[in-house]
Amino acid sequence: TRARRLRENLGVAFEGDKKGGPFEIDAATARRMLASPNPDGRSNGDVVLTSCNGQDLFGRPRDVCIVDFGPSMTETEAALYQEPFEYAKAHVQPVHLATPRRLTTWWRHERPRPEMRAALAGLPRFAATVRHSKHRMWAWLTPETLPDSALVVIARDDDYTFGVLHSRVHELWARATGTQLREVESGFRYTPTTCFETFPFPRPTDEQ
Repeated sequence: TRARRLRENLGVAFEGDKKGGPFEIDAATARRMLASPNPDGRSNGDVVLTSCNGQDLFGRPRDVCIVDFGPSMTETEAALYQEPFEYAKAHVQPVHLATPRRLTTWWRHERPRPEMRAALAGLPRFAATVRHSKHRMWAWLTPETLPDSALVVIARDDDYTFGVLHSRVHELWARATGTQLREVESGFRYTPTTCFETFPFPRPTDEQ
């Protein structure tokens, strides 16, 4: 509990995107949107991404996509993606009629994690794990995938970091610095601030 956060680990680990509404769509709907043109020629692929949660990562993939207008797109800009916007207007906006605090940005996700998106920008892949899990396992995700809030992502694309994250040393560290869920069988919670940002990564020599 006295382990301090290390400067070199800051701005690397993040909880995933929190939707806050029914933005997810099935694969057939996504294919239709992706094939649908917009008057100004922009592609709906800008705002239709693959959605990924814990089940997708280590269970049976759901084959689900998500409408995502990012953390700062205005309503006018979002409306230029006609079919995804109309879907959000029909399915998401009514949900927020009961929560006035969200009505002003109803087309955006509740917590779109702009810091995470900025850190992942330009990476060909990034590491992810399930936030609540009995077993600590990691997998690679690619940029067209939007990780949801059930995941923790690491903005690194190198095999060395991935190997260290999978190591027994890091697992023991994460179990000691994370928080236990109510039932031991359910596992423990991996949090970016306590499990990753405090972890002293080894610094091997070139020979090692």
